[in-house]
Amino acid sequence: MNLIYIATLGIITLASCVNSVRWERIAQREHYIPGSITKFYFRWVRSRSLNRFLLFSSFILCIFSLFFVYVPLLISILNIFTPIGLSFKPRTSPVNVTERLKRATYFYYFLIVIISIISLSFGYGYLLALAANMFSFFIYDQALRFLFNYEKNKSRPFVNSASKIINSKSIPVIGITGSYSKTTTKNTLTQILNQSNKVFVTPESYNNRLGIAKAINEGFEEDHEIAIIEMGTYSNGEIREICSWVRPHISVITGIAPVHLERMKSLENILDAKSEIVELAGSVVINGDDEMLLNEARLWTNQKNVYDCSITSKQAAVCVDYDDGKHDIYVANKYIGTIYGPKLLQLSISLSVGVLLALDLDVKKYINETDSLEKSKHRQNIIKSDLGHTIIDNSFNSNPMGIEYSLESLQELGSTESLRYLVTPGMIELGSDQFAINYAFASEASQIIDKALIVGKTNKNALKIGFQEHDIDYEIFLNRDEAVKYLNSIIKPEDIVLYENDLPDHYP
Repeated sequence: MNLIYIATLGIITLASCVNSVRWERIAQREHYIPGSITKFYFRWVRSRSLNRFLLFSSFILCIFSLFFVYVPLLISILNIFTPIGLSFKPRTSPVNVTERLKRATYFYYFLIVIISIISLSFGYGYLLALAANMFSFFIYDQALRFLFNYEKNKSRPFVNSASKIINSKSIPVIGITGSYSKTTTKNTLTQILNQSNKVFVTPESYNNRLGIAKAINEGFEEDHEIAIIEMGTYSNGEIREICSWVRPHISVITGIAPVHLERMKSLENILDAKSEIVELAGSVVINGDDEMLLNEARLWTNQKNVYDCSITSKQAAVCVDYDDGKHDIYVANKYIGTIYGPKLLQLSISLSVGVLLALDLDVKKYINETDSLEKSKHRQNIIKSDLGHTIIDNSFNSNPMGIEYSLESLQELGSTESLRYLVTPGMIELGSDQFAINYAFASEASQIIDKALIVGKTNKNALKIGFQEHDIDYEIFLNRDEAVKYLNSIIKPEDIVLYENDLPDHYP
């Protein structure tokens, strides 16, 4: 084999290694779940006709590579720049170069180099290396899959340390999960309990196994009297594993909705995954307006204390009525008191009162001590921009259940001279319902807004059709930065802007 073939193989191998920069970003954004990189690669391919054409062209070029030694170099260069749009430079947040990320990338390098060595040693020239370059996204997924159990075992002492810390004191532990309003409920409950107790609470986004362990190891103190742990899940078994060492005494389920339906496949699977939080708890606090939860709760009532918390029915254990900034609280159909706060907090207040009951605390005392409550950051916060216009910021955790609150706020604010703008990429991880839900969102928003700014290509078609059918003016932008730049060029001080959701940069 001549030096040209060896040099070609070396360049292909190097190009495959360079591609790791993009794959490791997806890996970290998607919590190192094996298969996620391949899934997002093809999302980008499908998002643009140019990407589909370039992928088809690269396969055609592979045939020519059998006869022309320079063609593989063209393919490897092409694969560095495709799919178009998925850049090497992060836009929404930097990549955190952790030890785990380094191990995944180094093992990916190892696999790429081994494939090249095998290709050379068995007389295949650069063919196997070229195949690895074409499917480098898949190779990185295999690195994640191979290291998955190793990473879990490696982190076990870290988790055991957190378990020992939180179980060393006999304090109530409250676990919170659900398809929506987890963080809002956690923060609402924390504000109420903080009136009389020192509360340990997991920070925002620290809701998986390692995040919770990190929060406990670094933030739990000896004088904490109550612990509140938010728990998220991407698959069955995750919450059960967290509960095995956190051991919540009280479990809260905020509701079941088609959030993460793409991963979980059905609402029944979502219910099963969220219900794992109940298994070790003595008391369960649920959204009493959720029929799926109510039906499931019938299985728990013989073994656990179940508190159904409603925003519609005073027949529930807890009910919260909202009117003009006031939340009137009823326990067993008896008026207890009032808390002031935005409508978005209505369900979270109801669930928080259910937790107070489960803790056997004086509900009236805590309610009287709590004058008003604040929303969580980036969840329908109303702020004034530097240009003078009003912004409704619901950038994080947008879901089908919270949209009506966002749109109500948009409708209520401003004057007759105000124009109302919606900036959104739509909602994600809704499985087969994603198109229909985003179309319905666009249709509902069309009754209120004057113009829409669609961000990205993930839900472009569903949103565009919804706005077109209602004669709403819209513009499409590749990312949020471009949308904001355009908006700032036309906005007036009296106008209102709703930012509904934001997508990380590994989404089309």
